[in-house]
Amino acid sequence: MRTVGIIAEYNPFHTGHAYHIQKAKEISQADYAVVVMSPDFVQRGEPAVFDKYARARMALQNGADLVLELPVRYATASAEYFALGAVALLDRLGVADTLCFGAEQAVPEFFDTVAAILSEEPQEYTGNLRRLLRQGKTFPQSRSEALLYCLCHGGAAGNEAGPSVSAGETFPDVQSLSAFLSAPNNILGVEYCKALRRLKSCIRPIPVLREGSPYHSTVPDGAYCSAASIRQGLCAGNVTDHVLRYIPENCRSLFLEASDCAVTQEELLPFLTQKLLAFDSFDSIFDLSSELSDRIRNLRFNCIGKTYGQIVSLLKCRQITEAHIRRALIHLILDIRDDDIRSERPDEMIRYAKVLGLRRSASPVLHQIKENSSLPFLTKPAHASCLTDDFSIHMWKQDLFASHLYRSIQMMRTHNVFRSEYEISPLII
Repeated sequence: MRTVGIIAEYNPFHTGHAYHIQKAKEISQADYAVVVMSPDFVQRGEPAVFDKYARARMALQNGADLVLELPVRYATASAEYFALGAVALLDRLGVADTLCFGAEQAVPEFFDTVAAILSEEPQEYTGNLRRLLRQGKTFPQSRSEALLYCLCHGGAAGNEAGPSVSAGETFPDVQSLSAFLSAPNNILGVEYCKALRRLKSCIRPIPVLREGSPYHSTVPDGAYCSAASIRQGLCAGNVTDHVLRYIPENCRSLFLEASDCAVTQEELLPFLTQKLLAFDSFDSIFDLSSELSDRIRNLRFNCIGKTYGQIVSLLKCRQITEAHIRRALIHLILDIRDDDIRSERPDEMIRYAKVLGLRRSASPVLHQIKENSSLPFLTKPAHASCLTDDFSIHMWKQDLFASHLYRSIQMMRTHNVFRSEYEISPLII
């Protein structure tokens, strides 16, 4: 029996995701696909447009066999911690042979070469990284330039002319290397490969060429569109037939139903305002550097009365990206602290596997997990009583709080009766 692992947000699920699940099974020759999916908050530092159960059902109806929830502290973290948490969960299950991810360039050697440098951090890389950061460049910019220098062995990192020689046999030229490092899915794919190395995992990474519109495209077009373009339509209340053509037919009714209570970042504003008024120091919050903490403390009263998006723009500066700020604000709202993540060894980051849904035909996968993994397998919230150490209990309570906060936003809009996680069973189809 072969099983492929997939790490996803499905924010929201569309035909490109259905294609990826099918292609992942085909390329890996897998009998089953296990998906580790973000919960109700995602890596962009925003709430998911649809809740985790709606997205899990769409995945199950389109080829996924088991969908597990990624703990919110990793789901909302930077690409490095997002990947490390998700890969650690897959690895500890003991069933996945391969990890299949979308990429702008599906060349395994590219990912292996870059992941090796970032994992080993040779002096020529770290030295240039520190120097570029001191020059005031953002971390993503600094890392890319330090990698370019390290791989190309020519020119000074940060020199506008760039490295003066070829990137070697792995990359045909400097331009291809630069393009590879700037592509969003490639960056995340490198982090998956780094995580597999750190965990000494036997899971084999397989990149799959991403088809259709670019990752950040806001216009639904081509054979497959980006999730960003669908989110833009949802936030504008504009779910047209043109958008629906990018939703698998078997879950269009579910998509339309979920669209009525889609959640946006602006609906987090009351919760953010409360935190800005209640806190005097933000230093302990995860992803809040001392510089960002100072900016929030100095500008917090200027934030009152502004929209969520305006607050993010107000806090932005040259050294801190908007994505970083959005993640930091989500951590402030959810009270995710620095010690929650940084103190853990990679092989101890995951303490349980929370099931969102499964197909009835996936029983062989469940049986293999039971045989190969010592990880508590939570098919219902009541099973969390088996968690006894403080770290696991705290992680579980964070996940519950995030889910209940998200659902409370939905209920305020729909006026339906609130249902806690303890009242919701995993999906079985």
